[in-house]
Amino acid sequence: MMKTIFFSILLVLVCFPVFAQDDEGTFSPSKLESIAGNMKQIWTDNDPDFAATNTPDKWKEESGVIIAQKTRFSFDKDASKLAVYEITHRRIKLNDRDAVNSYSYVYFRIGSSNDGAGFKVIKPDGTVQDVSLRNAIYVEDASDVPSTFAPYIGKASTYYDKSKSRVIYYKLAIPGLDPGDIIDYGTIFYDDNTVKKMSFIEFDPIYYVCTREYPVMSQKFEIDTDDKSFVNSKSTMGAPEFKETGNGNTDYSWEDRNREKLSDTRWVNSFVELPMVKFQIVFSRVENKSDLFIGDKGELKKNISPDELARKMNLQYSRLDGSYYYNLAKAYLKQIGASDLKEDEYIYKSYYILRHISFFKANGISSEVFASCFTQCLDLRKIPYDLVVTTPNNLTRPENIIFRTEPEWMVRVKGKFVFNATPFSNPYDMKEEFLGTPAYIISLGKNPTATPVTINGSTPDENITTNTIDATLDTASRTMHVIHQKAITGMSKASYNTQALIYTTAFDDDYRSYGGEDDLRASLKGAVLESYEEKLRERKKEDKVRKLEYMKKTFEDDYDNISKYTEFTLNADGRTWRKQELNYTSKFELADMVKIAGKDLLVSVPALIGDQLFINSDERTRELDASMSYPRSLRNVINFTIPDGYKAVGVSNLNMNLENSVGTFAVMATVEGNKLSILVKKLYKQAVVKKEDWSKLVEMIDAAYNFTQKKILLKRM
Repeated sequence: MMKTIFFSILLVLVCFPVFAQDDEGTFSPSKLESIAGNMKQIWTDNDPDFAATNTPDKWKEESGVIIAQKTRFSFDKDASKLAVYEITHRRIKLNDRDAVNSYSYVYFRIGSSNDGAGFKVIKPDGTVQDVSLRNAIYVEDASDVPSTFAPYIGKASTYYDKSKSRVIYYKLAIPGLDPGDIIDYGTIFYDDNTVKKMSFIEFDPIYYVCTREYPVMSQKFEIDTDDKSFVNSKSTMGAPEFKETGNGNTDYSWEDRNREKLSDTRWVNSFVELPMVKFQIVFSRVENKSDLFIGDKGELKKNISPDELARKMNLQYSRLDGSYYYNLAKAYLKQIGASDLKEDEYIYKSYYILRHISFFKANGISSEVFASCFTQCLDLRKIPYDLVVTTPNNLTRPENIIFRTEPEWMVRVKGKFVFNATPFSNPYDMKEEFLGTPAYIISLGKNPTATPVTINGSTPDENITTNTIDATLDTASRTMHVIHQKAITGMSKASYNTQALIYTTAFDDDYRSYGGEDDLRASLKGAVLESYEEKLRERKKEDKVRKLEYMKKTFEDDYDNISKYTEFTLNADGRTWRKQELNYTSKFELADMVKIAGKDLLVSVPALIGDQLFINSDERTRELDASMSYPRSLRNVINFTIPDGYKAVGVSNLNMNLENSVGTFAVMATVEGNKLSILVKKLYKQAVVKKEDWSKLVEMIDAAYNFTQKKILLKRM
């Protein structure tokens, strides 16, 4: 026990820095002087773009304007470490109060003696105010730092970490900031990456969309590498390309000017539809290492041909070490007598075994390891398959692959695609990010090839969400009592899996999905097993309470007037071959559903379908296609019990049927006895709606929103 307490205290001391502070601020005068010394390289930079204070008249109504921003990456290797400096300078004109509020607090990192930060406010009359770092506040959770103030790259993952740089952030108030001011700031992030026993280091790739939150006058990247670092880059949708600077065969620059801000913000596939530059720096001791996506020394690698991709994928596949997972899978297959299973059953049980291994024996596995293990399982029964490689359609197109991390692996068996498992997935489940995506079948062997193939699309009938809503009204308290059953199929399940299964027992008996044994309980005996069972009972009891709290908060997204959430029932978790539908029931109460009109009642029965999107005036014109993820169907079946002594009037006025090429919104309302039944159908027919058809989608969305604003008149009899 004492040892446990000791290590707990030690962990706190290691993870949370102890600051030597004087009585007047976070940083001592000597530390402030050191930081200021580091910042001289930014403040003395003679780049003329950072001397500008005027912005174009065409942008005077914009919330803000980025006058200039530049980031330089500098790499320097010695015997034991690869030092990386990421030096950023930004100058932004703040035209209104929203922009001022965005920069009223800033963040910076001081985790090593080489880090730096500095902030200045330039007033309209040219007065420059330096903002002292002295009273900055330590940020306890680095995840709270907005991405604007975080490094693009950060520290790499290495075998050993003898780095002296730490991730320590501070928050600083910018006093006296007003509309019309310019904020001019710089940051320096320094990371010393330990390269001992590392043959290569791949830094995180950077995907930079040219359009920003404000229009941009000038934006630049500069890369200064050593002779063992390589750069891959690809520009898409008309974005400028990286160029060699001429200062050396390892220096590169990128520049973009006069860029309008992003106009469409909803349903935008940013990485694919907008001008973007992506780049990655790779350190490698071996020039043109065959399994890395790098070129020759000094080459700015911009393309990977299908043939080159096939060779690299083949080599990567042959070097995969998934033996631990595959040997586990073989043991499970033997346990269930897989050699006697019919072929189809063998395929899906192999899938569930790998899903179990991935999330109960590991913290998830990569798509290439999953594909490798799955194909080896298929080889045991000599079941033919294709190994397929593509990219998520929200990241890049296959023809634009340039990084080793971009390809996703999958397997085609019996004409259907099998993707890397998630904790919720079933064999042959489609994933929205691969719908209709071009791909390559990769042949294995000495002469690998990449044969084009297209992953299939989907239809609304394959992705259905059905809400069956039984509602009764307490006229005394004006409270609506609701029993809400949700049944979901296809890709629509992805939006509800976590909501449905968190704080439930869905994963406790995962072994049942493949017909195996409870390997956890089998490994426990006597008092240890009893202790496990007792803790499990306690967890289930606590989870029941947590579940109700969680569901109430979740349902507030659809019903902001929910007053109580009283019961949750999981009918089917949707994670088995025979029961792939996700199905659960909720009981809750809604307030503010009734308005009094004399002796009559106006009841918001249509609002039972949940909040619907409202398209404001700024969004009614569009410059880009709308990415709707996947075609889908939403059905709401409302069964409302009319209170005794009342009758529903004007029900037929709810009926409508709006249908066009992109979607449908239809309502059919009927009354039989004391039951008001309303069937509401909403269809998204396309995964991508062309900008020319945007008005048709808006028409459907408007119809759904307007429907929820209607009320049913209950007339006193």
